Amino acid sequence: MARFIVKFSGKEKDTLRNTMKKNLFVAGVLAGIALFLSADVMSAQTRTLRIVCYNIEDDTGTTTPLPGLIAPYNNTEDVGEGGVLEGIGEEIINGDPAQPIDVLALEETTSNPTTVQPIVNGLNIFYSNYNYLYPSPAGYAMSPYQATQDGGNTSGNGPNALVYNTNTLQLLASVGIATPTGGVPSGNGMYRQCVRYEFAPAGVTPNTNNEFYVYVSHYKASSGTTDDADRLGEARIIRNDESTNCPPYARVLYVGDYNPDDNSVEAGYQTICSNAAPDGILQGQGVDPLNIYWTATSSAATNINWSVSTTNQKILFMLSEEGYDLRYRDDLQVMTSNVYYQVSGGLAYVPGTYHSFANNASITYGSSVTASGNTALNDLDPVKTNATGLNASILYTDLTDASDHLPIVADYTIPLPAPAITGVNLAGNNLSLTVTNGITNAVYTVFAAPSLTSGWTPVATDVPTTGNFTLILTNAVTAGTPQQFYLLQPR
Repeated sequence: MARFIVKFSGKEKDTLRNTMKKNLFVAGVLAGIALFLSADVMSAQTRTLRIVCYNIEDDTGTTTPLPGLIAPYNNTEDVGEGGVLEGIGEEIINGDPAQPIDVLALEETTSNPTTVQPIVNGLNIFYSNYNYLYPSPAGYAMSPYQATQDGGNTSGNGPNALVYNTNTLQLLASVGIATPTGGVPSGNGMYRQCVRYEFAPAGVTPNTNNEFYVYVSHYKASSGTTDDADRLGEARIIRNDESTNCPPYARVLYVGDYNPDDNSVEAGYQTICSNAAPDGILQGQGVDPLNIYWTATSSAATNINWSVSTTNQKILFMLSEEGYDLRYRDDLQVMTSNVYYQVSGGLAYVPGTYHSFANNASITYGSSVTASGNTALNDLDPVKTNATGLNASILYTDLTDASDHLPIVADYTIPLPAPAITGVNLAGNNLSLTVTNGITNAVYTVFAAPSLTSGWTPVATDVPTTGNFTLILTNAVTAGTPQQFYLLQPR
């Protein structure tokens, strides 16, 4: 009598965050063959997301992406090369594996067709050429909503926009909050419209445990009490919008170019980090990971000067502008406390991954990222860079040409449903597995091994268009095979 043991588990991007419990039981007797089921039951699995905010300096003077953003500076005609955006996807961040960008929040664009569509096209061409380097495919789209700005989109430094990976995320909503009316007191302080984006993982039904929100802003620049009041006005609008339009305990990221001319004491910045919205609702408090890095507490310290020459590495690590003359901290990803502290049941920050791309405080204040001794990009994945030809030296140059800002990058995890085997059947020599609670359009592979300590061999693959599907293992039953283990793995 041949014995077939089916072993399966859920796994996403090598992330096993939960303890697995093993069960062994008789599933039935099929065609005279005793069939046993050995199940690794996992309470949850996660998908890792790489989220980036980037002021790309495409305004009325330069309306299309600058050289180096999606193509190396010395080869601007070949959008099949990835430039800075490729490099972000090839970085191993504090041990977190390299992966393509999942959310690219943009400041200083002009219009979707002029500025954003070329970025989408360039990323899709690049990853269609190099998808074999990654366990999951990448396919990009942009938010159809283009933000507005005071005076129309042809003036100022350009409105906000967003690009996302459709194979990892579904964009549920893009909402422009308030109408930009310019400076206070006659206006509301918002010059470039902030947009609230709502996301859930691709391939699953959205719910309160897997949805999250991203506010993308570009606050008023310059110094003085008038500009301070404008930034405060926008921050108040954002926090009140979150308290009104997001559910309690929502997972929220407040990203963009904050222009905090008064550094950490800036009233607008402190409003985002306040425990209550201006309307008094205790919801949506932002946490700045680099403020905690400075203070080792959860408070938003008011004594950090990001715009004065220093040798303090904690401050040097925060600087994001200008890439060719690092001396300011303008760009931030602030997150609600449930994200930062990895509260179970939703979007969670991966500790140690927040950083200004290409700045690890290894160069002095006011230096260019191209300066010798910059070790920030020593963490590029060698397998991927060997295949694509990218290296740190090229990337440093690309960064100084693509924008006057550095991208702000951080990794997060989002929960996914754990697939379950609910049926096993034999038809001749073929074994079929009925799977429920799966992920639509995920790639499911069945691996086989004669023992738990043997090497695993892929024997079947499926890309289901629904969450419930059947996998057929052709000729799984062969004479003389005493037992076989099977592992079901999505990616």
